[in-house]
Amino acid sequence: MAEYNASLNSAEQDNETSWYKSFGAGLVSGLIKIPEGIVSLGAELIDLGADSDTAADVEQFFDKINPFEEIAEENTIGKLTEAIMQIAVPGGIGFKVASTAARKMTIKALKAKRGKAYADFGKGNKFYKADNPLTKGTSKGLKVSKNYNRKSLTEALDKVNKLNKGLKIPRFSAAVLGGAAGETLVVDNENIGTFGDMFEGPTSLNRDTSLSGSDDAARKLMNRFKFGGESIFATPFAYGIGKTAKLLANRGTDLAYSNRAFERWINKYIRAPFSPRGDLPTEVFAKEMVKQGLKVKDTYRAKEIVSNLTKLTDSLFPTVQEMADKTIKSKGLDKLSFSKELNKLLVSGDVSKPIDEKALSNLLSKLDKKNVSKKKADLLLTTLAEGRTEFNTLLNILNKNATVGKGASDELQDLMKSRLDKYVAHTYEIFEHRSNIFNAFRKYTPTDEAYKNAEAVFMKNGKRTSAEARSIIDDILKQAEKIKSPKDLQDFSYVAKSMEKGGSNQIFKIGLKSTSKGTPSEKEALKQLFGKVEDPRFTLFTGITNLSNIARTSEYMTQVLTKNDEVQKRGGRGFFWDNEADALLAVNSKETGIKIVSMSDVLGKIDATKNIVNPLNSKYTTREIGEAIKVANDVPGSLQGFVRGNKEMSGAEAGVSWFYRNLLMFPKGVSQMAKTIFSIPTHIRNFMSAGAFSAANGVIPFMLENPKTFARAFKRGIGESGLLKLGGVEGGTAANQKAYRDMLELGITNSQVQLGDMTSLIRDSSGGKGFLNQDYALGRMFKKFKKVGEFFQGKYMAEDDTFKITNFVVELDRITKAKYKQGRIVKGKKVPWKNFEEFENSLKEVKGADGQLIRNESHWILKQEAAEIVKNTVPNYAYVGQAVKTARLLPIGNFMSFPSEIIRTSTNIARQGVKEMAHSNPTKGSNMLPTVFDTKLNKYVPNDAIERGTYSTGMKRIVGMATTLTAVPVAVTEGAKALYDVTEDEIQAMRRFVPDWSKNSTLVPIRDDDGELRYIDFSKSNAYDLMARPFRTLMSNIQEGQANGNTLLEGFTAGVSEASGEIMNPFISESIWTEAMADLTIRGGRTSEGRQLYTEQTSLGDKLAIQFMHLGNALAPSYKQFQRIGQASFGTTDKRGNELEIGPELAGLMGFRPIKVDPLNAMTFKIAGYQTGIRNARREFTGGFFGLLKGGSVDENDVVSRYLKSNKARFEVQREMFKDLQAAQELGNSKGQLKEVFEQRQLSAKTFNQLNKGKFEAYYPSKDIIKKFKEISSNLGEENAYLAARGDLKTIKNDLKALGFDERFRADFAVGGHVESTMFTESMKDITSVLAEVDRDMKNLNLEEEFDDQIDINNYITQQELQTPMLPQTPMPNQNVIQASIKAQATEPLNDGLTNTENALLSQEEKMIRLRQRGLA
Repeated sequence: MAEYNASLNSAEQDNETSWYKSFGAGLVSGLIKIPEGIVSLGAELIDLGADSDTAADVEQFFDKINPFEEIAEENTIGKLTEAIMQIAVPGGIGFKVASTAARKMTIKALKAKRGKAYADFGKGNKFYKADNPLTKGTSKGLKVSKNYNRKSLTEALDKVNKLNKGLKIPRFSAAVLGGAAGETLVVDNENIGTFGDMFEGPTSLNRDTSLSGSDDAARKLMNRFKFGGESIFATPFAYGIGKTAKLLANRGTDLAYSNRAFERWINKYIRAPFSPRGDLPTEVFAKEMVKQGLKVKDTYRAKEIVSNLTKLTDSLFPTVQEMADKTIKSKGLDKLSFSKELNKLLVSGDVSKPIDEKALSNLLSKLDKKNVSKKKADLLLTTLAEGRTEFNTLLNILNKNATVGKGASDELQDLMKSRLDKYVAHTYEIFEHRSNIFNAFRKYTPTDEAYKNAEAVFMKNGKRTSAEARSIIDDILKQAEKIKSPKDLQDFSYVAKSMEKGGSNQIFKIGLKSTSKGTPSEKEALKQLFGKVEDPRFTLFTGITNLSNIARTSEYMTQVLTKNDEVQKRGGRGFFWDNEADALLAVNSKETGIKIVSMSDVLGKIDATKNIVNPLNSKYTTREIGEAIKVANDVPGSLQGFVRGNKEMSGAEAGVSWFYRNLLMFPKGVSQMAKTIFSIPTHIRNFMSAGAFSAANGVIPFMLENPKTFARAFKRGIGESGLLKLGGVEGGTAANQKAYRDMLELGITNSQVQLGDMTSLIRDSSGGKGFLNQDYALGRMFKKFKKVGEFFQGKYMAEDDTFKITNFVVELDRITKAKYKQGRIVKGKKVPWKNFEEFENSLKEVKGADGQLIRNESHWILKQEAAEIVKNTVPNYAYVGQAVKTARLLPIGNFMSFPSEIIRTSTNIARQGVKEMAHSNPTKGSNMLPTVFDTKLNKYVPNDAIERGTYSTGMKRIVGMATTLTAVPVAVTEGAKALYDVTEDEIQAMRRFVPDWSKNSTLVPIRDDDGELRYIDFSKSNAYDLMARPFRTLMSNIQEGQANGNTLLEGFTAGVSEASGEIMNPFISESIWTEAMADLTIRGGRTSEGRQLYTEQTSLGDKLAIQFMHLGNALAPSYKQFQRIGQASFGTTDKRGNELEIGPELAGLMGFRPIKVDPLNAMTFKIAGYQTGIRNARREFTGGFFGLLKGGSVDENDVVSRYLKSNKARFEVQREMFKDLQAAQELGNSKGQLKEVFEQRQLSAKTFNQLNKGKFEAYYPSKDIIKKFKEISSNLGEENAYLAARGDLKTIKNDLKALGFDERFRADFAVGGHVESTMFTESMKDITSVLAEVDRDMKNLNLEEEFDDQIDINNYITQQELQTPMLPQTPMPNQNVIQASIKAQATEPLNDGLTNTENALLSQEEKMIRLRQRGLA
């Protein structure tokens, strides 16, 4: 397979040089080439003047003294490093030198002007000598006295600032030119290439190696000029990227307040949308995360209590739950009645006081004694007491943080009683089941008893008929169904006859509020009609969660205000101000344009603070901070409000919202859930991915972490997450439940990223409600699966939580040991602990008077520190940027949050490791080595991170990240290659037959017993593949480009483009559901991979069945792997007749199923793509934007240039098929097998043989196309351009036949008159012979070589020289005589066969072409 090796992988064939050796060699070789560039520049200048070949001697000399070049070029990373060194070092030096020189040249003028500005200010002001930064450098430190004119000072400073700003552009321009000059020293510019090479622009390099002497020197010098010249445009772009990155890293917090519009733009459109904190100040964001953790903890606590209460209630009524809720009775009390009585007991009286034990005892006495034991009674009392305690705790927090001034407390208590009454004691089922906009289905149906009771009440003792009463009831129910929640409860209106005899119709009103009209019996009837919820479980859960939202938000508002006061006392800007004027001044609104808003307006939009009086109400803040606070508190933006359908909308807009929500967003969320939480293989991969998060942080037992520490941490992770418990966390021990509540408060757990994406999507598509609470028409079908879904959802979360808790325990252990090593502060001095046991004892919790453990604040601080590390180094949904969270509402993208979090946490792992290893003082050189040069102490000292106890932790983290990111994938791949004797050539060949999504994956090769190759896509199970994949893609593109004869820049640019696509793919690709919909609608029954689902001939019934199953598969869990396991177990074949093996299929459950490489089957699809490519290439000549058969005017040069463009496209298509054929044979397929596939696809044996031999078969216009040219020219009354160019096309065709597929198809020519100085209209007397030559040359093209290296259009298209413009009329002798003389002199051939103009303007090569056209050469 020599031909294949040369074309596919010639750059690195049989290469055994490791990437790091090649990288090192590239560094050294690149440095050596810098002086080579300088010396060779001088040699080229000598050659230019002396017509010598000194530059060639210089090149040979440096080749001898640079042994590293050969090593560097054995690997793509080495080539890239060598090129970067050649460009960056001289370019950087040139940039800096020029910048410094420009600064020195302008400094004198600046000082003079700046001095004048200060001098003007000094008039009328008094100074005395002292240091003063305001006058430094102009008045030798004159300090302003107390008697000075502030306005004059401001004006002077403004003048100075304008002078400084005015000089920045000239300085930068000079620096850019200096950088460009430095880049002219790059000696390998022809290998690196230019953008002009890619786009055939004016900076395209001349690679004519046939020149020598001064001609070659001129060529090389011009190439240097072009190469360096491009940097004039590239440097500002690169500088802008670098400056942006630096600003984001160093000034992220302050960019929003910058006086520079560019920096504010960066903050608004780059930093804020993708940063976890968005527009929230760092301090506010930290408090927001605390608030979120506490709310989740409260919710979990409510679930615990409800779960315990459910178990107790079920034990008191030992029967199936579904039946018990209906008709079971025991001793006169059924389960429903008992729940109602228990609910009354729960909310009765003062919630701050214990439950009435006597009342509870009386209630239990009504039950069957055999089901009521003392233990159960005590547990029931304890459970209810725990619920009341949670209520009381939250009420106290609210009372503490929402009280302002005297009398406010009583007012607050009244308000809270009202809210408890609304949200807890009187919640109605009708509000939990809102109807859809069409009211096609009634979600809520009152019980027969409630309906009949209401009917009797509204009949008014017979004054109304039964029909009239039912009409009133139905009307009220319709009105109630439109109300979204109890807080929106309004009075209901209905029309009925007055009660007087013969009364007319009147409008009546009735409501449930204390101020509403209606008799007590009518109000009670409405309550029963609406389904008044009197379940203590519902009361506990909704009461605690809603009260938690209010109380924790009020506490948060108080805390951020306190933090603001602390910042401002320290002289900081802060983020809240007492009045608008202070706020405008603080943010310099005149310069920055920042708008100010009232916090009362902000808080009025948040449900939790609408009716609460908080000190923050009277403050002012920036519009950005206000909006960020609203977003953090779940106030939907315009898009989110539209999707949820909970903003005011017209009928049409509401209809669009419903369709968008139910037909796009909700199925998108369900499909993602089906492929994740309902998929067993995904659960396994989820657990493995979570393990990778630990490994990336150095938590690798035996290798980096103490196995005992890991075992203890992992045990806690499993126990506290409830991974192995059927009931999840709630099924664990009390200690584990308490520990898990701490994890929730710290924000570590319950933050699985994909699950966060899905549940948020479901919530948004459900109008802001929870799991599977969808519009009734679609939601009811999922109701039965809710419990199943919650179980799998809990396990999916537990898999993630297990390793997060593991990481936390390990991080806490690391921090604890470091703190022990650092000692403690006693009387202002650092004192070591006596021993570790003493230190551990200082962190233990002790029991209080009530027997409960009291939180140890010192230990809690350490836990918070460990938690911060875990949250910043392990994916966490709470830290996903707002841009990504908003993007989930679009019908594109799958699990967007996960890749964004991988990027964030990977960066943070490296940053955390560096921080832990860094010496605390500034150093010269690296600050991470064990011994560093401390510039403060001016000597080498041991790195104090070792003494702090953090150095080894940082080292573990860095090594863990490197191992997970690179070492493991490489080791697995190389190990498999050695084990199964797979060569690199086979790997590269195999990549040509894998699906597109695996093209740049880490492929692990496996050879089965028959010798056939299979592969495992390791990237699917590698959570961190996203970070390595772009680099792998970049290197692959550079390598392939080099093998195809492309420049390094072309391969690099293509690699960057494809790598960017790999990164962006999760964000912009079709979602699972959208893709399925697009297959049926946009693509007309064809999948994105090209598989045909049905045709126009498919019957309607079959088509509908196929469409239904296709959409169903998108919503169905991943079941196919189990189907394959079943087929392997029972020996049945799959749809394609393949026999499956049980071992590989079981491995598929973990994402490690070996996939067979089947080139013959893949070749069918390859040929289809080849045929499409050939058709499209032909269209480059006949159709398309530049096509020749559109009916417009064309000339012979248009024909020739489009013919070449068409064949260039055709060449690329044939080259890819040539590589495919060679790769298939490398993998063991014979020529006969491949030829048979070609024949089955209606491709001739001749075509196969031509492609397999690497011979290019050029395109030539058919008779029909020739006829079309004739018709167009006849219609236009013009000369047939095709006939004029026919001979040229034949010559080109013959030349193209000699093209090789390992060569470069480059068009170093001007086409179609696009270059102003060139016109292609020279008379073509011998055009027939020239075109015949083109035809002959095309026949000799070699598919293994580049098209452009074998065909040059300048050999066939003649150029008209520039005409001398006519002189203006002046009093000169006979103008006609002069013009005739000039024309004769310019156009008549001289003795050497060329005109004077041709001799003056044409190159030697062009002169030879012209002589050949005239038959003189």
